[in-house]
Amino acid sequence: MSSKIIIIATIVLLVVSFATLFAIEAKNHSLDYKKSWSVVYFENPRDESLDFVIENHEGTEIEYNYKIIVGDEKVIDNKMKIDAGAKQKISPALGKNLNGKRVAIIVSRKDTEYKIYKDLK
Repeated sequence: MSSKIIIIATIVLLVVSFATLFAIEAKNHSLDYKKSWSVVYFENPRDESLDFVIENHEGTEIEYNYKIIVGDEKVIDNKMKIDAGAKQKISPALGKNLNGKRVAIIVSRKDTEYKIYKDLK
């Protein structure tokens, strides 16, 4: 009788331990749990498209300022708010001939600045 109680107690403790570890690891793998970061990237860096994405993992709604610079000329200067945990795709419409030019996209928030570049052929 006592050996059955020991076996059952061991199994119950193992199940509780595994469940606790699983819950802790699930929180740690979350992109937003106790973390504060943003990211800016081209949606498809290999083509000639200038579509880019801003992801907000700061924990609150953030206002981002973005500038698009073609060569040495600033062509777009805009702001947008992005909800916490959300991402926003931006498809800039630049009607100019951009062949052979370098395009810089500068995204800033508070005192942090992100820069991505693309050389168009």
